Amino acid sequence: MTTEAAPREGAAVPVAEAAERRIKSAKRTLEVLEFFAVTHRPATVMEVARALGYPQSSTSVLLGGLTRLGYLEFDAAARSYRPTLRVLLLGAWQQEALFGDTHLLRLLEELRRRSGFAVLLGMRQQAHVQYILTLRSPRGMVPQEQRAGLLKPLCRAAVGLALLLGLPDADVARLARRANAEERDPSLRVSIPALLDELAEGRARGWVESCGRVVPGASVIAMPLPALRGHPPLAVGLGGRQEAVRRARAEMIAALRATCEALARQQQ
Repeated sequence: MTTEAAPREGAAVPVAEAAERRIKSAKRTLEVLEFFAVTHRPATVMEVARALGYPQSSTSVLLGGLTRLGYLEFDAAARSYRPTLRVLLLGAWQQEALFGDTHLLRLLEELRRRSGFAVLLGMRQQAHVQYILTLRSPRGMVPQEQRAGLLKPLCRAAVGLALLLGLPDADVARLARRANAEERDPSLRVSIPALLDELAEGRARGWVESCGRVVPGASVIAMPLPALRGHPPLAVGLGGRQEAVRRARAEMIAALRATCEALARQQQ
């Protein structure tokens, strides 16, 4: 019987392992930038490490590297970091393409302000929905469970369900089977007939709601956005504590409809 020898010191790292390390490093870099996008304030190494669950030592190295590259700046007196203008310029071309002509960002900011709830903008990524923009509620911050960049279950999250409203049932069933295959917890797998019934009801009324199925105690009401030229389908949601959503459901639906109608007029 033989055992695999440990790599000698100084030996080359296997290609697959090296690639995995690079992916992990890139993921952490993006999560740091998304952390600042949610918090809207400078943060210390300890604050970033605690929020993202990273070791403090590697967080310090990562923030230092991003500072040397010009993506963060360091306040020596406060021992804190914050993003620089270089981060904003990374997506400036896409900002203009997605938000410039249609003023979508302005409409979503107005939706957040008038409704008093968090705003979630999402697009489909295979069998998931990814939040590409989150605007925190005037009453508080967007929870970590709803920050930009996160992937949520397409067939359970309200923004994901809203994206399914425009698909034929056969496509929905295919995506649901894939989502169920990827879900490790059998209790979280969706019933395809029940999902199709829910979407039929959603198409009839024009909106869907998560009702605590993704984040316990929280609910999101969502609608598909009118098509934007040159971009994949998007959906928008308003979210907050489940009881608050229940009380304000009619007002939230009206606010979402008004936003979608305003965007549709701008697309004409």
